[in-house]
Amino acid sequence: MQHRGVSLLEVLFSLLVLSAGVVGMGKLHRQLQGHADMARQRSEAVRLAHDEIEASRGLGSTPPSSDSRTIADMAGQRFNTVFRLSREVDEANALLPSTTVAITWDSRDGSTQQAVLVSALSTHDPVLSGALSLVPGLRDALGGSAIANALPPSAAHIDDKRSAFKPTASATIAFVVDDVTAQVVEQCTGVPAEVASQDLRPEHLKQCAEFKALLLSGAVRFSNAEPPDPVAANDTPLELALSVGLPGMLAPASPWCSAEAQKTVIYRAADGVHREAVALAATPASRGLASWQDTGERFVAYRCVVVAAGDPPRWSGQSVLVPVGWTIGTAPTQRRVCRYVNDIDGSGAIDRNDEHPSVYRNVDQPLQQQNFLVIRGDLACPAGAAATIDAKAAATAVVATAAHQP
Repeated sequence: MQHRGVSLLEVLFSLLVLSAGVVGMGKLHRQLQGHADMARQRSEAVRLAHDEIEASRGLGSTPPSSDSRTIADMAGQRFNTVFRLSREVDEANALLPSTTVAITWDSRDGSTQQAVLVSALSTHDPVLSGALSLVPGLRDALGGSAIANALPPSAAHIDDKRSAFKPTASATIAFVVDDVTAQVVEQCTGVPAEVASQDLRPEHLKQCAEFKALLLSGAVRFSNAEPPDPVAANDTPLELALSVGLPGMLAPASPWCSAEAQKTVIYRAADGVHREAVALAATPASRGLASWQDTGERFVAYRCVVVAAGDPPRWSGQSVLVPVGWTIGTAPTQRRVCRYVNDIDGSGAIDRNDEHPSVYRNVDQPLQQQNFLVIRGDLACPAGAAATIDAKAAATAVVATAAHQP
């Protein structure tokens, strides 16, 4: 008689083989999970180190020689470990110091891991970046466009040739700008006050008329130091307005000027690290951010739409600061207004419109970086110091000032 089935010994042996396979698969799964976790942590560590270097580079000055802190979460993102950040700055090269950022963390298996990034930093203050738009030829050498930079940051693209912006947030008028020349070509009325400048669309610009004007923009900085510091002029701004006089010239309308106290902040977003000028009273929450780094930079940004005449449009006149709640004069309790100037052509005189003269003559293009420095009334406008910007062919820009008001 033939018997069918398996013996107890065979069953036990099969269970032993199956258990060994299950244990092996579990071990392999844990290894794969550990490797994936390690790759994720390493990617996060490199990103944190990169953001730290970019934030330090955005300061425009050498950061503290050393720094260390822990990072458990950032901008609402929680990590599955605690990262320890340390930064060391080597100032052996005073002009181009190097910084080393190390991120360490404990992995799932208990071992300590580390990611290290090394980079060079520039010590030039961001205020010197304005020289890029002043030095002839330097713009083209760097591949930039001064005309494009003349457009207000809040300008909205209307089509492939034009942009538009509102002079103030609640204005019911808007100006249309030619994207190639940066000349104002139309003035539109009846624009909804609630529509932000960057949200302008063709349907908001129905009542428009030809309008010839050129843009004039810059910053007003304040220095309460004695003697005044034209580079690190970051004291709290006073309230002011701008006016542009047009002597001896018939104009269809008065210039439009806006001025806003601003500060510079650095923040991290999904697309990287940003350095941006925001309203002085702005908070991270007002911009939809969890946090930002305040650089301490303070200034008043102004922009004027100056009516021009002729073909091509031209204007002549003088821009002046109009104090609100303070006075201009030579007493210690008053303020003196200085112009940041630059003798671009080396003539020994500030005689070109882009050099920021006292009076502009026959301006036929947008003017940027026409900056002012406000100091104590009984002090003299500082001469400043020289700095060199190297862009293939070296060009020299001088941070100097000249008396403007009184």
